[in-house]
Amino acid sequence: MLLCTRRISIASITHRLPRRWIATMAIAVAAAPSAAQGPTAIAGVSGFGPDTPLALRNARALWVDYRGRRAMRLAPLEGHERDSDQELEAELVGSDFHDGVIEVDVSGARRAGYATDNASAYKGFVGITFRSHGDSSERFYIRPENARLDDQLFRNRSIQYESMPDYPWPRLRKESPGMYESYADMEAGGWTRLRIEVSGRRARLYINGAPEPALIVNDLKQGDSHGAIALWARISSDAYFSNLRLTSGRPDRPPAANRRPNGIPTIAHVVNGRALPVTYRGASALHLVADAQEAGTDDNMLAIVDGGAFRDGTIEVSVAGSPRSDAPPDSRGFIGVSVRTGPHGEWSEVFYLRPTNARADDQLRRNHTVQYASHPDYPWNRLRDESPGVYESYVDVEAGEWTRMKIVVAGRTARLYVNDAKEPCLVVTDLKHGDGAGAVALWAHVQTEAYFGGLKVTRR
Repeated sequence: MLLCTRRISIASITHRLPRRWIATMAIAVAAAPSAAQGPTAIAGVSGFGPDTPLALRNARALWVDYRGRRAMRLAPLEGHERDSDQELEAELVGSDFHDGVIEVDVSGARRAGYATDNASAYKGFVGITFRSHGDSSERFYIRPENARLDDQLFRNRSIQYESMPDYPWPRLRKESPGMYESYADMEAGGWTRLRIEVSGRRARLYINGAPEPALIVNDLKQGDSHGAIALWARISSDAYFSNLRLTSGRPDRPPAANRRPNGIPTIAHVVNGRALPVTYRGASALHLVADAQEAGTDDNMLAIVDGGAFRDGTIEVSVAGSPRSDAPPDSRGFIGVSVRTGPHGEWSEVFYLRPTNARADDQLRRNHTVQYASHPDYPWNRLRDESPGVYESYVDVEAGEWTRMKIVVAGRTARLYVNDAKEPCLVVTDLKHGDGAGAVALWAHVQTEAYFGGLKVTRR
């Protein structure tokens, strides 16, 4: 979507701005950079750089060098650097956005002088406001500091959606827990690429070039509307923006990585099933098949791996799970690993995937893609009821395709990494069976077509 562009002076548009903006409008730019960014395709704006007309609220726009590039810093007004409850915005003058794609690099971190505890709201909030008209707007933003905390509940609040003025994030979280926020890995103060695809009442947020969205909203609260685009941050954030552009189509996505495993594990015995050597997706694998008497039950299979007890260390394995053809509709292809297991499967600590959740249009299901459960006393449903959002999270996987899992265990803490990610998507700091040793076991629900390969266990 390309619209004609024209330069508009601030004086000529004050009468069209919301009354709340007029008192705080300002333009503050540094001298032209030595290597300005190239032109972009922002609707109604000829480019994004020091000369871009901006309508500012509670903010200054300062062009600076940051992390190897020219970037716009969204800074508080002078004398307001220690205010605690303000939003900063830089609206692109003349922009009018309906459907399309917004892409931008952002960096957010807590500014010095603000509280450093995890429970505070100072998490480096930074993002994009779109379809802004009057006092109404839609917004996607990130809380970068949440992404790498050991508290999984906060990690699952790394990215969020809100709609102003009627649906701020506290209301959405209270009325629809887990529907409008999710997990994605990012570094506070580092560059994070946001891509927002908008169509009608739906929007999808992609992080750092991922092929699948980390957050889906199917019911934008302003409906099928249109309006301005603005760069947004909380006043407590050190916020930077770069490489802003609008495109009308979907660019090519990178092909999926080849994660075919090498070799198959040796199994001591199997609970509720059999382990059959097969070739799957071009690789040698073990196919975990339920015993006949397990048909139609809600049981799990456990293939106890030969090699002795495991306490601390690293477990790596490739898994491929999908619902069996005769499985009930609520089957999700449950598959994973028990890191510490009783000799006959009488107890277990399990990290597993629900692969069909990962690409559902229901964000709540997506946020239940990876899970921890401890049997027999702490199954997933008890953990969800008693501690919502603490023992499950989102990550992108594809049902029936190879997924690489890596679980690092130390004492009562375990971290799950998926598909060679540098940061864990799930952190559990209170393994329910304590820090005792047990066998490693391949785990799957009896309704899952379950394949395993490339197991590597490193004991510490």
